[in-house]
Amino acid sequence: MRQCGIGAGKYLPEWKVLATLVDMSEHAHLTADQALSALAGADAARRGLAARGRWLATYFAAFAVGSAAVVTLIGLGGDAGTTTAMIGWVLLVSLGVGWAATRPVRLWREGWLHGLAWGSWGVVYGLVLVIGGSRHGEAAYWLPAALVSALPLLATALVALRWSRR
Repeated sequence: MRQCGIGAGKYLPEWKVLATLVDMSEHAHLTADQALSALAGADAARRGLAARGRWLATYFAAFAVGSAAVVTLIGLGGDAGTTTAMIGWVLLVSLGVGWAATRPVRLWREGWLHGLAWGSWGVVYGLVLVIGGSRHGEAAYWLPAALVSALPLLATALVALRWSRR
């Protein structure tokens, strides 16, 4: 049975595609103006959905700010700073995951974007902590390191924003 590629990774048998196309023939009487109007409506719907997908940029931007704050508190705040940073991070993750679960629109390849973002952030965050392990209290290291730790998530926020404008 021959397969036809339809949609995002879904494949339908050729007979089903042909049957659908035959069923659509009842709409063959559309005028050019009606077809243009239908296309304009579809484009408006696409833009509306894309705009609702911009939440992901906000999500990653919030985590970028949170990462910078956590690294700053860990490096400059001593034991109390580390405790505060971890409590704040747990709250941010909880709120972020809860908020993401309520978003009605998902971007195309969002899972791939999440994997890349969190994987790269984990590497950078780990390196920042390992390299700075003996430099507690040195603002000359920890402030730039905090900004570097936020870069993967900030870059992902920009990618998500660009994708949501397609």
